[in-house]
Amino acid sequence: MSGLKRLRNTRSSDAIKDSAGHRSITYPFTLKEEQILLNPAGNDLEFTELYESLEKELQEANDRVFVQFRDTAQSHLESCEILIDQANKTLGVFDVLASGFDSIKKQTSTFQEACDALSTEQLRLETLANDLEKHLKPFNMLEEITRRLNAPGTDFVKEEGFRRMLDSLDQCIDYVETHPNFNSVDLYQMRFRQCMTRALTLIRVYFVNSIREVTNDVQSRIAAKALNDSTQSALFYTKFRVDAPLLQSLTSEIQNRCDGHEEYVSLLGDCYKAYIYARKKLIIPIVAKRVNDMRNSIADLLQLTRQGIAYMRTVCIDEYDLFYAIFTDGEELLYDLLDGLCEALHDVLRNRIIHEKKAEVLYELCSLLQGLSSQDVEESEFEFSGATCISY
Repeated sequence: MSGLKRLRNTRSSDAIKDSAGHRSITYPFTLKEEQILLNPAGNDLEFTELYESLEKELQEANDRVFVQFRDTAQSHLESCEILIDQANKTLGVFDVLASGFDSIKKQTSTFQEACDALSTEQLRLETLANDLEKHLKPFNMLEEITRRLNAPGTDFVKEEGFRRMLDSLDQCIDYVETHPNFNSVDLYQMRFRQCMTRALTLIRVYFVNSIREVTNDVQSRIAAKALNDSTQSALFYTKFRVDAPLLQSLTSEIQNRCDGHEEYVSLLGDCYKAYIYARKKLIIPIVAKRVNDMRNSIADLLQLTRQGIAYMRTVCIDEYDLFYAIFTDGEELLYDLLDGLCEALHDVLRNRIIHEKKAEVLYELCSLLQGLSSQDVEESEFEFSGATCISY
């Protein structure tokens, strides 16, 4: 009967209610079950079957929660097994990816090493290319220099690019001289020297032509107009001073390269000769005319000497200044020029002195010449002292 009580308790939620809504007293048994229960003596077999049925139902009712939990757990287990299987597959994919990543890492490392090796090789090749360019630069310049030097005309020497070209030639010559082990270096050295000689020859040609053109222009101006001595003298020096800075810079280019090269000394000598010839051609006739005029107009020997020396002193100073406006050296040649200019006065004074019969005049002449000579020495020493002070 305890089993019936449990059954009744478990089936209390299924109680049969009457028409008034009241719970039946025999709930949860059916009418047939109530009859069997209430009349147990009727049929033992039925009662036993009923009891076993009820007992089984009760057992099933008690086990329903556990069965549901089991089913739920089984469902969860199956889900977990599916998840585990998917996770294992995912892990397998991850293993494949990891293996691929390791392979990519190794390939990346190999690629990085190859890139580093290529970068090192590129740097080495760039350094080599720069060295080659540096070593080949003097040789590559030869063709361009030759082309420019073979161009017609000499006005190229006035351009700044001409001086840069001379500096480049100096560098090229120094380079081949310091690398005698290079192939065909003797040939290139000879060609560079030829180019330098050609360039300095262009300077010589331009200088000579310029001096000749100025000289011809001055002579044509004098011939076209009746100019007095002062105007002629101003014209002689003004025209030459116009291009003096350019001519001096050009002659300096030759002079700076004369050491050890006789052909360059010869080119510079041609410039000196052209200048001295032009100056003598212009100045000597004027000086001779002026000295002759003084000789004809001045009878007194002392006065003639004084005025003649004063005039020649002015001419020599002007010639000295003009010479060093065009050249930076050549003192001996300048003095040769000045000696030539003074020959006219020398001849006139010599002739007068030879024919002078008065001893006192000759004595005064000696005193005059000695005084002028002392004055020149003192002025020279003063100028030297002033230059020394300035240099300090």
